[in-house]
Amino acid sequence: MKLNFKYIIIVSTLIILVSGYFIFLNTDTEGTPSPLVHQKEYDSLVLVSSKRFPVDLAPKSIVSTKDNSKVYVLCLEALSVIEIDTKTRERIRTLKFKPSAGMGFDYKTRKWVKSIQEKPVEGLLTHNDRYLWISLHNADGVVVWDLEKDSVNTNEIKQAYISTIDKKEKVNLPFFETETTPKFLVNDSIQQKVMVTNWHDNSLTVINYNEEDPSKWKTSKHLTTKVTPRGLLIDQDNQNLWVGNMASHCLQIFDLKSLELKRTIQGVISPRHFVMNDSLLFISQSSKEIISAYDKKSFQKKFQLHTFDDPRSIAISKNGQFLFCTSYGDHKLEVFDLKTKKRIYDLNSNGGPVGITLLETEDYIEAWICNYKFSTVKVFTFALK
Repeated sequence: MKLNFKYIIIVSTLIILVSGYFIFLNTDTEGTPSPLVHQKEYDSLVLVSSKRFPVDLAPKSIVSTKDNSKVYVLCLEALSVIEIDTKTRERIRTLKFKPSAGMGFDYKTRKWVKSIQEKPVEGLLTHNDRYLWISLHNADGVVVWDLEKDSVNTNEIKQAYISTIDKKEKVNLPFFETETTPKFLVNDSIQQKVMVTNWHDNSLTVINYNEEDPSKWKTSKHLTTKVTPRGLLIDQDNQNLWVGNMASHCLQIFDLKSLELKRTIQGVISPRHFVMNDSLLFISQSSKEIISAYDKKSFQKKFQLHTFDDPRSIAISKNGQFLFCTSYGDHKLEVFDLKTKKRIYDLNSNGGPVGITLLETEDYIEAWICNYKFSTVKVFTFALK
């Protein structure tokens, strides 16, 4: 049977183009296709609106999915995690932990007191937003919420309830041991491990997830850090893990693969939270009221930005130009232009702003802020120009 030569050429070309398209799509670090997005160029932000709404008691942190469709608000004193639809800003599900007796540290009196174990502090999404990892302040461990499945069969669990508008069901969440007072979490998707800072044991916990079944994931080691570690950042390009030790006023840089200490930078007052762009790493320093910028390769400090009282969490725009900061003491959201190194916005976010996440599209950035004292979330919308 004879085939038209032009037809063969056209079909072959289409096959090559389609194949190349899907190869190009497969750029996600966790091995699944990410959508092709043409990022619009912009060099200024214009505040469009702000809106506040209530959540559960004492929201401590907030994380968003890659597709910007959902955010998760971790509410420390309510023992809950709220899943919110970002378009409607309505609650989809609430994860509520079953309380159990424990000991907690009173940061005002500086004493250990009777408390509840299951107080969620920080969250981390992995496996293309399937699993939400949650550090539990007084439980010496973290749990994992499978957002696509109900319960997991494993020996070590924490019990919780998932509520929607019309139903409530009990779930078992896999529990992984850390050391005392786990705080921040980061994901090394290449080495397939999550790392957690432990505030009161001056350590870093490594949890391996190199199996498909979460019941087979394991805590593999605890590494000694300096005093009261909190912030963590993974720099895959330079194979470094950065740790901020707040009470000992220093940064530690570990080799990401071997986890051997490479460098300690002294004299960095109360380093709390990290973000980075292509060349620089930024650190909020809460009791010095600054954000410091370091070169990711040379580890040299390049400049600093002065903030309002008690800068907590920071976030950076996708183009690496705009830095957002929650300043807890002065109830502010601050926005800095890193090209000019100047503050371009200081906006009221009353009630002790702590956590922040950015939802960015081609046309706007939404900064979602959780206000700890007022138990609210406030959303600031900026147009990209």
